[in-house]
Amino acid sequence: IMRTGERNAVAQENLLVKEALLVMTKAKSGSLAVVNARGKLVGVFTDGDLRRSLGRQLGLDTPISQVMSPNPKSVNPDMRASDALTLMNEQKINQLLIINDDNTLAGVLTLHELLHAGVN
Repeated sequence: IMRTGERNAVAQENLLVKEALLVMTKAKSGSLAVVNARGKLVGVFTDGDLRRSLGRQLGLDTPISQVMSPNPKSVNPDMRASDALTLMNEQKINQLLIINDDNTLAGVLTLHELLHAGVN
């Protein structure tokens, strides 16, 4: 149930907000994982980050590294789906980034997909 491949929105930290929005739209996602040049997870950019950046008068030509949320909630691929759901409810978030032991992105787990799969 983890999103991978084209459904997993990922971009390097130097991407501009307007380009990040295109990546998110193509993946049909409300967020995207932000990685550095070595592919290590450095943040997440969400619809909320976009609204906050526009409220601060930052334009669409701003690098996402300046408006992303650093240190996003992430878990190891071995976490049980029910534990991930509990964590998402406790943290009041609707997605978890799944990272490998070397801090590279494996995929994303969304609340909607967990519920659709019948996880409780």
